[in-house]
Amino acid sequence: MDYRNCRLCPRMCGVDRTAGIKGFCGQSDVLRIGTAALHFGEEPPLTGEGGSGTIFFSGCTMGCPFCQNWQISRGQIGAEISVDTLTDIMLELERRGAENINFVTGTHFLPSIVPAVKAAKKRGLSIPLLWNCSGYETEEAIDLLDTFIDIYLPDYKASEPHLTKRLYQAEDYPRIVEKALIRMASGRPLEFSEEGLMRRGVIIRHLVLPGELESSRKFLKWYAEELLEKALVSVMVQYSPVHIPGNKIKIPERYISHEEYERLLDWMDEYGIEEGFFQDLEQTNDWLPDFRNSVPFPSKQTRVIWSAVTKDFIDQ
Repeated sequence: MDYRNCRLCPRMCGVDRTAGIKGFCGQSDVLRIGTAALHFGEEPPLTGEGGSGTIFFSGCTMGCPFCQNWQISRGQIGAEISVDTLTDIMLELERRGAENINFVTGTHFLPSIVPAVKAAKKRGLSIPLLWNCSGYETEEAIDLLDTFIDIYLPDYKASEPHLTKRLYQAEDYPRIVEKALIRMASGRPLEFSEEGLMRRGVIIRHLVLPGELESSRKFLKWYAEELLEKALVSVMVQYSPVHIPGNKIKIPERYISHEEYERLLDWMDEYGIEEGFFQDLEQTNDWLPDFRNSVPFPSKQTRVIWSAVTKDFIDQ
């Protein structure tokens, strides 16, 4: 897998990114990240006391029209770094107490992440490695990831092809994500430390969309039938109507309602989903990040280690 004739994700753009040609992800072959931080907003078994060592990569293979991180996912913000700098960032995150290294939307940079990980491990990196992704992964990518990833944190965005075609330009998303998630969980039983920190396993995230509860119901039913007790589920109700400049795709213009929230709880009971994570309902967007700042998230959520704004390590 490399950047020439790029086929790192299921979109199979086939462009030569080494020549500066950009595919759907919007990135060349040069690594770009928005920030690296100790993040305390992830699921509790991933956060612990030290926080999850998140590295937010620029660009994305999905292009969600309501992306909370659109400033970096659409490639407008992010600093170029070398593979060596990525290695240094991983080691610094561990030195400052990170419980894991959390690669956020890194699929389109896999050829650069792999050597950085190998170098970091040679230099003593010992904490779990976590792959935080859209779930839209090829079999080849998962085979490669399985060689070094301990924890998968994939999305299952929507279960209906007409919805994924309209929102994500990926009618094949449900078929591909279901196959990918089953592969991720195969032979990867949930493992936790004595302190309750995840050391190995899969947590599947599902962001509930207002007015699209049937898609959520189908996801919960699929999860209960295919991966209950093999992976954990994290149901997220933090959808916010983010207006991205230039976006022409119609998105829900409201938050999840209390009635919809109660229906989700009822379905989880119906399908016997007792373990996992379920967000409290908050109809606000005060938590939205702003990557134009060196500290993009509220200070209670993160401690920034490296910023694209300063293009260097920082003390927060």
